[in-house]
Amino acid sequence: MDRSVIVKKIIMVIITLLVIAYVIFQVSRASFTQVKTVTAKDTIAYDSFTADCYVVRDETMIEYSGDGIISYNNDNGAKVSVNETVAGVFENADSAGKKKDIEHLKSQIEELEWLQKNIENITQSPDELDKAIGNNLVEANQILNKGDLSGVNSNVERILYYINERQLVTGKTTDYNERIDKLKKKLDELEKSSAKQKKSMEIKSPVTGYFVGSADGCENIIKTSQLSSIKPEDIEGDAISPINVPAKVVGKTINGVYWYVLCKVTPDEILKLKNASSLRLDIPVVSSQKINVELYSINQKDRNSDGVAIFRGTLMNDEMASFRRGEISVIIDEYSGISIPKSAVHDLEITNIKEDNDGNVTTESKVVTGVYVKLGNSVSFREIFPIYSGENIVISEVNKNLEPFSKDFGKLEVYDEIIVEGANLYDGKIIARNA
Repeated sequence: MDRSVIVKKIIMVIITLLVIAYVIFQVSRASFTQVKTVTAKDTIAYDSFTADCYVVRDETMIEYSGDGIISYNNDNGAKVSVNETVAGVFENADSAGKKKDIEHLKSQIEELEWLQKNIENITQSPDELDKAIGNNLVEANQILNKGDLSGVNSNVERILYYINERQLVTGKTTDYNERIDKLKKKLDELEKSSAKQKKSMEIKSPVTGYFVGSADGCENIIKTSQLSSIKPEDIEGDAISPINVPAKVVGKTINGVYWYVLCKVTPDEILKLKNASSLRLDIPVVSSQKINVELYSINQKDRNSDGVAIFRGTLMNDEMASFRRGEISVIIDEYSGISIPKSAVHDLEITNIKEDNDGNVTTESKVVTGVYVKLGNSVSFREIFPIYSGENIVISEVNKNLEPFSKDFGKLEVYDEIIVEGANLYDGKIIARNA
């Protein structure tokens, strides 16, 4: 046979094999796919918006214009009665310091005596106490980072209390009698020494309310009696400027129970607020917990204009007593369920065939919202029940009583592997083994 003919046949065989290999590759590519997944997990999402807010309170100044060292009796946010002593004035720092030491010793003795008396009623475990100690350490560090050296005292007190409680719970200490006796002896010595020193006068609260040992210059610029007339421009930018606080002002008392948060809001936000069943504020510098509030009022010129939303709350602590202005999140609603990337959500038309006890067969078609999940080495469709749709995520309700439209597909469950990336997905598709 001619050599050239043989070469031509070999080339034709090679070309044929290449074509067959290419076809096999394309078929394989159409039938198998590689996917990227995320694990379905429970989460909480918030329908919220962020706004620059201003706090309004009725506040009465506490004044003192004499000489001496002022020593406050209360922490910021502490409740006080009218004419209650909130501070003492001493001749020197040593006298004022002894007063603080006396208060601290009394507090320690009271706590230890209470623990000693109620040891059998303590229900917290060592792990729970360790967690409480850790939380207070973190909070104390946050306060120190803000430069508030005095504000960390309450955390230190709580840490010492939890340590003492843990000692009893774990049996490392059986009683505190010896320690209480030593503290009482030291207290007695301090009180005798302090009695010889002159305290010039006492500073009293002019009204009942919550004590704050400072003033920020914004007190009563907006009064609660003016809330109904406040417009967006009244609280924007530099519209509210603090005034210089007179030197004679040594603190203030926040009158009454309520405080008010004022926020500029858009027409869309106003509509959401009016339809909200409950409202909370997220102010991290005030509390690690979301703060319950009520919608006191909305000031709006007309339905197409911006307005002022006014929230009313009662939570009071050191941070809330001092907070005046900042960016906060207004939480309109909370959704608990499975978090799903929006890109992973698909609509699929499903035909459901049902047969009753008499053998009658009915069919029903419906477009179902769901996701594709990785099930072993294949793709499977799972129905979801959206209760919230944000910019990037969808929250699917988790409820054992919810039934999928078709049991052939089922519903998404926690820990399912949701496919977030994959080409030409469909129920039953085989996934490449190295996917």
